[in-house]
Amino acid sequence: MKWKTLLAASAAGALAGYWVVKKQQDPLSPEKVLKKVKHAIAPEYAVSGTWIQYKPEKVMRFGLPYNVYKGGFSQIHAQKKHVHHEFIADAETGIILELK
Repeated sequence: MKWKTLLAASAAGALAGYWVVKKQQDPLSPEKVLKKVKHAIAPEYAVSGTWIQYKPEKVMRFGLPYNVYKGGFSQIHAQKKHVHHEFIADAETGIILELK
């Protein structure tokens, strides 16, 4: 009886470990990346609108390959003009790699 319990627990642990590793390797959804970007820029920019591409692209940054989402946002400037900015964010972490 103990062998069956041990085998079942081992199988469940292996399956859970595989699932966790697989989830860590999957890219974030574009919505999650956009949410992280908006949170990161909120202290410095008064954001009035945002957009993001839903298909990640492969780019080279800092000599390393990245899967990235490209997007942008509009900022309300002091003279009530809209200033547009574009960003490139890592699809796996949501970290902004470039902001124009």
